[in-house]
Amino acid sequence: MDVEEQRPFPIPNNVKRFGLKNSIQTNFGDDYVFQIIPKDDWSSMAVSLSTNAVKLYSPVMGQYYGECKGHTATINQILFSGHSNPNILSSCSSDGTIRTWDTRTFQQVSIINAGPSQEIFSFSIGGPSGNLVAAGCDSQVLLWDWRNNKQIACLEDSHVDDVTQVHFIPEERGKLISASVDGLVCIFDTTGDINDDDHLESVINVGTSIAKVGFFGESYQKLWCLTHIETLGIWDWKEGRNEVNFSDTRTLASESWNLDHVSSFLPI
Repeated sequence: MDVEEQRPFPIPNNVKRFGLKNSIQTNFGDDYVFQIIPKDDWSSMAVSLSTNAVKLYSPVMGQYYGECKGHTATINQILFSGHSNPNILSSCSSDGTIRTWDTRTFQQVSIINAGPSQEIFSFSIGGPSGNLVAAGCDSQVLLWDWRNNKQIACLEDSHVDDVTQVHFIPEERGKLISASVDGLVCIFDTTGDINDDDHLESVINVGTSIAKVGFFGESYQKLWCLTHIETLGIWDWKEGRNEVNFSDTRTLASESWNLDHVSSFLPI
């Protein structure tokens, strides 16, 4: 169902107002920031830039730690590995590679190459045993075993346009969701020998080009879906059921925000 345009929320008198505490200048050139992610313990944060580099800083003091360089095209996603490998940072790029970096030395420690004609728009690490790397490419979902960088599957029949998002589902690591410019969300089972025919479990048709997806709820059964035309939909991915749609999300967010106009946001 569509949600009617809402009036601005009243701002209570006791609302805490936030001010700028610190700022970081990443460069003195024309570069700009694509993504910022913190480590789990917030001891550092990684910043991907339009210079095809990733820089690391202290989120508290703003101290510059170092730079990871190697990509030759736009970096589309960066991701810390988490508690199991806290010093490992991974990145994917339109140069067709997923690169892994040691944030203590800022050196590349491994690389997965999808091929010179491929762009990688998104990646995710998971699978039943936690050893799979999935990548969203040009109408394909590719999977590798990160232990030996061997490609184990190419899912090429489920999407007909760029795959903008891939995510292994939290607490169901054998399930993989992909989303595409073709407006489809596909749910795959990644156990056994993976292929389109036997492992595509269900498809959700959002109806327009998909930019970002994510999970929430106690069992992560809810899927939020942000489109390129700035609509937001909430789905029950297990049931394939659309629960609510929000149109013109940027305007709604701006009306509920008492500072500058919202230029970018991410549902959380």
